[in-house]
Amino acid sequence: MENNHFEEEETIKEKPLSKPMVLACYLVALLLVVSIVYGFTGIIADILTKALNKPVSRMDITNSIAVVFLMYRLMRIVGDHWRSNPKNEIGTAVTNLPNPFYDPSFRKGPLLIQKEYSALVTKYKLTQLAMKKINETLIAGMDAASRQKAQIKVMLRHNENANRLLRSYNFLHFIKDADTTQKMLKNILEECITVLEKDQSDKSISLFRVNENEQLEIIESVRINAESIAKRVFSKGEGFAGSVWGKGKPDFENNVVSSDPRFHDLGLQATPIGSILGFPLNVDDQILGVLCIQSEEKDGFVIPSDLRTVEFYARLCTLILLCDKIKNKSKRGGI
Repeated sequence: MENNHFEEEETIKEKPLSKPMVLACYLVALLLVVSIVYGFTGIIADILTKALNKPVSRMDITNSIAVVFLMYRLMRIVGDHWRSNPKNEIGTAVTNLPNPFYDPSFRKGPLLIQKEYSALVTKYKLTQLAMKKINETLIAGMDAASRQKAQIKVMLRHNENANRLLRSYNFLHFIKDADTTQKMLKNILEECITVLEKDQSDKSISLFRVNENEQLEIIESVRINAESIAKRVFSKGEGFAGSVWGKGKPDFENNVVSSDPRFHDLGLQATPIGSILGFPLNVDDQILGVLCIQSEEKDGFVIPSDLRTVEFYARLCTLILLCDKIKNKSKRGGI
């Protein structure tokens, strides 16, 4: 972690000017200063020569300015030395006096200030980078928490649905209701579309059963129009439901396209499908039917979690159809 921080700091720091360029910078500055001083001292020398009626050279003016500037710089250096540290004594090695001029708010020299400024800029940029990463982590964490919340909600609802369905089946079986199969299948489909992670109840669902003619027909549905229920019949491998029957394993399509032969409309008016999920109702190698859930939106399913959830309801449908098949076979045998 420390190594990464060090690398980021080195990357953020502004790249300094190369040494040859620094040397060139000061040489150009020197030439400019010499030309300015040469012209300025010449003007001053002419003025003083006329005023004093005695010759004054450029060198005299330059020496005077140099002495004044040197004294000023030495004064500033010594004063800054005293202000910067209380341990810096006043005087020489013989007469060292306590320093009363220490200034805790004083920062010596423009170069030091520039260095501190660069360090602050680097720290500021590192702080910005850290804040950006924190925000990204926070957003990712909120997204993950939102997904976890949706999954927990699905699990709780799934548990409640299962309890209701089992209680319903127990009661209908106990009172020997003649419509137990149809009522249970209807209840299962209605509960199934409430446990999908996206738009949890905004789906339609169809339950196909393999009939005596070895074709899939809709025996129960939710939000499917009556004409589709009556006319949509598929052979093995035909349409999406038939393809699931032929494969014998779950399948889904989150981006349905009209050119896909599995989604021909059989000449029926129907709501466009954006995505679809299918699950075979199988016992060992025998397939009793297919459960299909459709959404008008693309990417309507969260895979593989929705597949795992739908599997439970597909198994319940399989159980109901199998019990109904056994019951009918028993009746025919009794007759």
